[in-house]
Amino acid sequence: MSASREDEQSCSLSTAPQEKGMECRDEHPYWQGIALAGEEKQEEMRSMTRRPPARRRPAVDAAPRSDVVQSNTSARTSGGFTTLLESATQPILAVSYWFDPATHLGPYPVTVRFSGRRVGVKGRLSSGDRFVQDETIEEVVPGSGPISLTARVRGINAGSWVVTAHMQGSATPTRGPREQGNATPATGPLRPAARLWRRWAPSAGSVEPVRTCLTPFAHVPGIIPGIWGAMATLGIAVALALQFLVIAGDHLALGPWWAVTLVAIAVGILGAKVWFIVLYRRERRMEGWCIQGFITGATLAAAILLVVLDVPAGVFLDVTAPGLLFAMAVGRVGCFFAGCCGGPPTASRWGVWSSDQRVGARRIPTQLLESVLALSLGLGVLVAVLGHGPAGGAFFVGGLAAYILGRQGILHLRAEPRKTRLGGLVTAALAALVLIAAVVFLAR
Repeated sequence: MSASREDEQSCSLSTAPQEKGMECRDEHPYWQGIALAGEEKQEEMRSMTRRPPARRRPAVDAAPRSDVVQSNTSARTSGGFTTLLESATQPILAVSYWFDPATHLGPYPVTVRFSGRRVGVKGRLSSGDRFVQDETIEEVVPGSGPISLTARVRGINAGSWVVTAHMQGSATPTRGPREQGNATPATGPLRPAARLWRRWAPSAGSVEPVRTCLTPFAHVPGIIPGIWGAMATLGIAVALALQFLVIAGDHLALGPWWAVTLVAIAVGILGAKVWFIVLYRRERRMEGWCIQGFITGATLAAAILLVVLDVPAGVFLDVTAPGLLFAMAVGRVGCFFAGCCGGPPTASRWGVWSSDQRVGARRIPTQLLESVLALSLGLGVLVAVLGHGPAGGAFFVGGLAAYILGRQGILHLRAEPRKTRLGGLVTAALAALVLIAAVVFLAR
């Protein structure tokens, strides 16, 4: 209870107007940063004198002070399209803190407290001109660093901010004995990728003030705004180009084939969005897409148009297969830089530094693994179709079945837990049977 009372007191501290001779100095970002650091130091001293060390609780259990957010989920779970649109147009402050994991025998939690004050404020500070926000990583994996933790602060006034961040208390490992320290700021030499991302995104404690921005344009380590849409568009262009190459090689008329393809793509995009909304209906999430919905929607639309336009279905599927697999390979690169569909942090040498939009660390690169899988199958199907010609849709069915089968194994490596284990086993079994049937058909 002492931690809660102290936090409430620190939230209610008012900022009395400065004396007239000090106003100019107080408005400067440098002096405001010093004032903020002094306030934090006084708070730490009060904490040390009021709470006995033996009864001190980990920071992860501390009561929030003001606007404390443990994860960035408010925009996803509190409403539908209107809430999503409002969150996208609301100015936020995105700032990151870098640190190196401590040497533990197992994963352990870390809490970082971000404190900020808006610069250039004349007169008394309002509630929207300062913030204190805690961000917690439940399991820091030793050896997965350097690690970046990004706080997205909402409900504040737009402008430039001086932001500081520091660790809260000392955490105990999830498994294994406790060791001294739980992390250290990342001050040593960084690898090229981490060094590049540290320059890209604003960091707490930097000399330059951090400016607010719209949510879609926030700079986060490992994340490139708008990259998923750009890579998805590039993937569609690559798919159309490869389809044109195969159609031209078989001396077929281009018009009906592209009509079916373009309509199938449009319906597939709609299906990807609907599939995601239905899949996450309980969480009321609307911001994502699902490849399963795209494939289902595109397949149904293509099947109807093939009958209406009297286009041979088997031939259409085979000439489309290479482009579809190449498009998925390109799209997964977009997922990697968008921070979705990734794997958990790892200390393995095969890990690749990336982010899940909040925590940047060395991770299992599941997006890149799936991209390599789709690219390999796409190259194989392209060579087979160009060399052998269409085979009644067998190349499409075999290539897609092999992709689904390999993807089921990659899904087990993702950080996001699967809905059901049985569904993955059934899908893998069906994909294996279809793949065997396609191979037998082609071998006849």
